Amino acid sequence: FQKVKNKMNMKKIILSFASLAFCAGSLGTQAQDLQIPAGFVVRQANCVITDDRLTFQDILDRARQLEFSENAPNVMFFRVPVYASPEYDQNYDFMIAQYYSSYSEMAERRIPQGNSAYGRLAISCDTAAVVRNIPVSPGDGLEDFSLMTTRFCTLNPGATVRGAFSRAREAMSNIERDSGNNTMMQMWLPGLGGEMNPDFDFVAAHVGSNPQELMERLDLFRDGYRAGAGNNREFTHSCARASLWATYRVFQAAN
Repeated sequence: FQKVKNKMNMKKIILSFASLAFCAGSLGTQAQDLQIPAGFVVRQANCVITDDRLTFQDILDRARQLEFSENAPNVMFFRVPVYASPEYDQNYDFMIAQYYSSYSEMAERRIPQGNSAYGRLAISCDTAAVVRNIPVSPGDGLEDFSLMTTRFCTLNPGATVRGAFSRAREAMSNIERDSGNNTMMQMWLPGLGGEMNPDFDFVAAHVGSNPQELMERLDLFRDGYRAGAGNNREFTHSCARASLWATYRVFQAAN
């Protein structure tokens, strides 16, 4: 009887050590998730051209000729849909994206500026929304014109934004290592405004330093390359079909 009791105690000890090892392994996996950087604050508005005699190029030229004050955003882009949803094409001509370092900076500059420039550009824009732009891969800088893809992404059950960021960061590192392609990637997290109950958790955006770089990245995946192959991370999210945008730098403040 004593021998049986000793064997039972030994099994309990072994099971206890196994449980501890499992918990430690889980904690170790969690600890590998990277800290999400603060990122930028981006005010986005979708716009239509109100003068039928003007083209987008006319609006872009006018915008680049405006005199920007100290209340201007740090960077401003116009983004034109190339392949987007039919709903977007039917309702809007392009998007304005204005970059700020923080919410405080945005509020300080936007309050005195208002929407005064819209009238001078002959455009009308919807209610703006604000996103946190989290840099996943910095890229090699942007030319004044490039291409960008955006995809609406949803977290898998039990996954976190931090886990999704870590997985995306690792995938982008793999792409650069395996192919030399260093396309910029960003995660757009909902910040202020926008839909009250969106059916997505974040937007994944990829921007080429120039149009060719982004197209080369798309061709990598067309040829069967998988950036996450071989890593041990769980699948954290799934994303919808990508939209393609032409992005134009309108203004950038001097450093």
